[in-house]
Amino acid sequence: LLFYQRGPLVTTQTHDVSVPKPAKDQVLIRVVVAASNPKDYKHVLSTGTAINSGDDAAGIIEDLGSSVESSGQFRRGDRVAIFHAMMTPGGTYAEYALAPATTVLLLPQWISFECSLPWSDIFRPCILAYFSTAASTIPLTTLAAALPLFRRQSLPAPWMKRSTNAAPLPLIVYGASSALGSFAIKLARHANIHPIIAIAGGSSDYIKQFLDYSRGDALVDYRNGADVLKSDVKKALNGLQAFHALDAISESKSWVQVAQMLSGGVVSVVQGSEKYDEPDIPANVEISYSFVGSAHSGKFLSSMPKQPSDKSSVEADVEFSYVLINYISRLLSKHEFEGHPFE
Repeated sequence: LLFYQRGPLVTTQTHDVSVPKPAKDQVLIRVVVAASNPKDYKHVLSTGTAINSGDDAAGIIEDLGSSVESSGQFRRGDRVAIFHAMMTPGGTYAEYALAPATTVLLLPQWISFECSLPWSDIFRPCILAYFSTAASTIPLTTLAAALPLFRRQSLPAPWMKRSTNAAPLPLIVYGASSALGSFAIKLARHANIHPIIAIAGGSSDYIKQFLDYSRGDALVDYRNGADVLKSDVKKALNGLQAFHALDAISESKSWVQVAQMLSGGVVSVVQGSEKYDEPDIPANVEISYSFVGSAHSGKFLSSMPKQPSDKSSVEADVEFSYVLINYISRLLSKHEFEGHPFE
């Protein structure tokens, strides 16, 4: 399935092509479920390129590149979720897709793709099939949440869980009920980062289960206007100063008001085409763009106005992503992580 730009519209066409061959560091999967993201059409609009832009999927390993096979980490027949390298061949809107082995997430045995056991067991297989579908939502967006928090802002990684005796470490998440925002909250919780100030609107029921109100976490409604929002966030902080924030929406200059909630520090944003130089941004707050594609390339695109100040740090995103993906696989096996609700 290829996406095309036709004037102001994005259209699709189905093509018959050969099954791709994995490079030495890639795996080939037979796609069972592909997840969609807004960037799937935004990339087509911004580049004018016709491409199979799907990057999130779950499926079964069909073939292995030579280096992957010799490593012994994966086998043909393994059930996995993948993050495909963006804007490259072998996207996930097809029967078969490619992914670098570093962003292939091994699914635990309890997750099944099937929903066809005898009627007496109908609920169990359907629940398992739900989890396998939700697994396809994990790799890309989890990395998109992890890279700004744990790489660009140097917060402690989830597997380096902070002591419960450590001082409070406030984190503001704007757009908390989005997929990106909710994965950020899940990861912050595993890292024992609290209090989490989750800013959301009418779709916030899902994220309530991930907030620990005994640790000061709070849910703040953004719909009452910017001034009320900033006041409510200040109340939720209960005298603490916040130096870390993620703007999971990054639209309509939302980062400006998020920056004004901090006492200094960093707001991470995820929209690559902005300069983030608005005069209302406090001088002691840095707006830090995070590019999820650095999980594969170890760099930002040269066309992005907001480049990293430490490019050598971005190079290490590849190794970080490999560790994170394997950590998430472990959490899944322990029933301690989940995908995002889907339609």
